[in-house]
Amino acid sequence: MYQSVFASGRYDSGPMSCVRLDFEGDVARITLTRRSRANALDSATTAALREAVGESAATRPRVVVISGEGVFCGGADLREMEGLDPAGAERFIRGLHEALLAIREHPAPVVAEVRGAALGAGLELLVSCDLSVAGDDAIFGMPEPHVGLPSVIEAALLPHVVGLVRARELLFLGDPIDAAEAARIGLVGEVVPAADLETAVNAKVERLQKLSPEALALQKRLIGRWLNLPLDQAVEAGVSAFRAAYGTDAPKREMQKFWRRRKGIEPTRE
Repeated sequence: MYQSVFASGRYDSGPMSCVRLDFEGDVARITLTRRSRANALDSATTAALREAVGESAATRPRVVVISGEGVFCGGADLREMEGLDPAGAERFIRGLHEALLAIREHPAPVVAEVRGAALGAGLELLVSCDLSVAGDDAIFGMPEPHVGLPSVIEAALLPHVVGLVRARELLFLGDPIDAAEAARIGLVGEVVPAADLETAVNAKVERLQKLSPEALALQKRLIGRWLNLPLDQAVEAGVSAFRAAYGTDAPKREMQKFWRRRKGIEPTRE
């Protein structure tokens, strides 16, 4: 049974909510509902997204799914950006970064369900998620050069995701790529027929639900640290995470489940 929280209520001045937060058991689903604007991220939608992410984190779900009605996200809202001055531009882009950072810092794995398009800020939303599944008709790109802007904030993740050379192609030229190319360069984790997208996302969610939430939370936090640390410090962070895992019952619990799945084969004890 779904519980709905219209997270945008305090932010959206229009009659329709721009973000919806639903719970289905231990899965939180965050949906951009600004369909008439291709789910473009204006300040109100961005604030609502951040609020929804925060509310979902407070409930400690096992998995979060982020999707959009009609399309995933067509980017930042050009109508709002066109009227910004330098101070307003900084407020706008910092607000967007804070929403995306909240996704990256969410303790649960976040799965992006990409339908239709992930462009500009929508692509940054995608790479802020931990896992992704896209329909085969989806397109991806960073069109900021075509509107006189650099790609910023979470675009900084792109060299880590696709490599520096490919990131330069995406960021300098601003040309869209299709789902097959996005999968080939590692921009999206899985591509399926558009009609099968929801089924494929649910299958990935079910796989995550079977894994240790403690281990997944530690792994997510560790990956985030790896992005900001030199190799020797990243290794030490991993040692700390490994030690922290043994401060919970997750290793013993999951190892016992592993051996039970092996149909009674017991571990060898030296």
